[in-house]
Amino acid sequence: MKTTQKTIALLLTALTPASLLLSCGDTQPIDPGNVTTASGSEETTALVGYDYGGRDYDGYEFRVLNFESIWSTYIHLDFAEQSGERLDDAVYDRNRKVEDALNFKFVEEEVVYAGWGTGQNAILDLVTQAVMAGDYSYDAAYLPVSFKPGIVTDGYLYDLNELPGLNLDEDYWDKALNESLELNGHLYTASSPLNLMSFDMADVLLFNQDLFDDNKLEYPYQLVRDGKWTLDKMYEYVTAVTSLNGDESFAINANGNAVYGIASHNDIPFAMTYSAGFTISDKTDKGITLNIEDERLYNIVEKLGKMWDKEAGHAIIGTDANQPNYYLGLFSSGRAGFITCELKMSLELRDMEDTFGLIPMPKYDESQEEYRTMTGYSACLLTVPKIQQNSERTGVILDALSYESNESVLPVYFDVTVSQKGLLNEESIEMLEIIRSGRAAEYTRIYGISNTYVTKLLNLITTGSTDTASLAASQKASMEESIQKVLDALQ
Repeated sequence: MKTTQKTIALLLTALTPASLLLSCGDTQPIDPGNVTTASGSEETTALVGYDYGGRDYDGYEFRVLNFESIWSTYIHLDFAEQSGERLDDAVYDRNRKVEDALNFKFVEEEVVYAGWGTGQNAILDLVTQAVMAGDYSYDAAYLPVSFKPGIVTDGYLYDLNELPGLNLDEDYWDKALNESLELNGHLYTASSPLNLMSFDMADVLLFNQDLFDDNKLEYPYQLVRDGKWTLDKMYEYVTAVTSLNGDESFAINANGNAVYGIASHNDIPFAMTYSAGFTISDKTDKGITLNIEDERLYNIVEKLGKMWDKEAGHAIIGTDANQPNYYLGLFSSGRAGFITCELKMSLELRDMEDTFGLIPMPKYDESQEEYRTMTGYSACLLTVPKIQQNSERTGVILDALSYESNESVLPVYFDVTVSQKGLLNEESIEMLEIIRSGRAAEYTRIYGISNTYVTKLLNLITTGSTDTASLAASQKASMEESIQKVLDALQ
């Protein structure tokens, strides 16, 4: 497929935020200036950039802890020089602009990722040890809080809602995602375009347009637009593309021909319960109420269980690249109609021979108002260590960097993300904005409240069981106890 200037223009129109109106004073929105039109008969609103307020941080080295790399996500915070790569150069230019405006030096402290669990614990421990020692080594850190929620409940992190200089209500912060992370009026980990991992880890669907053509299936774009992309509709597509294709069974065979409905990541069935309108709990003025006994969940699990019927070839789960059931390999070789994956996977499919399209996860039914997209609980998000030499300086620098990221980095990121083979079409660009605006995270996983429950729920779905009532009965008391411990710690 070929992109056109019109396509790129549509992308930038959909995804580039307008410059925000900011005021004199402490980085607050201001009244815009008045500009006289050419006719001199009207006054119009002038857009201005970020108000740095004449601050001067006297060359201070602002240190941010981050992984060097993890899971092929785009987490880079700085570069030593420009390279000609558009996104890298946008990050470089952003930093130099904010450094010059505030007279400080941005320093990224990188940690080598040592693997699942070990790597996450190591970077979390660096922050807790620094706080305990009264060490000001890190002004901010990108951490996977879910691996050690005690870093929040034991008081090692700053409540970002209390950090002076942050304007978290402004559009350049990732407001939809951050609202889902807030608990009892507190926000200890947050997202902005300063680091793009939370965007990369949005759970999405890609579909093989060539297989759809072969099966005379309409692409689902219009169903999405009409609010009719539902679990039942997806099941129709899954069963339509599933085929033995000459094989004796759907048992995985690296040299076989069977075509599966879905090539799946192991955590995605739970993400689809969220997309279908289920949330583990509701946050209210009185506390937290669990929804795990909701009849809607039973119905969702029943529908997903049919969709993940391995014997019928509807879905196959595999995340080991060395195994024949590897989900990316199956999809890229044309042996799956859908792939459930994170947005970053679109970059890894640039050499795929078939053409693929992008759509959000389905709704439960047409009465559900919005499409919902889960961001993986293991994403590294912004945190600020509790010990700070100058908390306002930290807040202002992070706020300014987030603003400039929203203006100059995020549009390039989306351009790079969608500008790969199969996503160079107006439909996928349109779908991408729907996905972006509907993102949220499951805070009960980040705080360690629901991890056992989710593991067991995933097992129900992938084995075809619908016994959500027994699962709720076995987990409710321990989950409520965990909730109370978290709430007590955050008072």
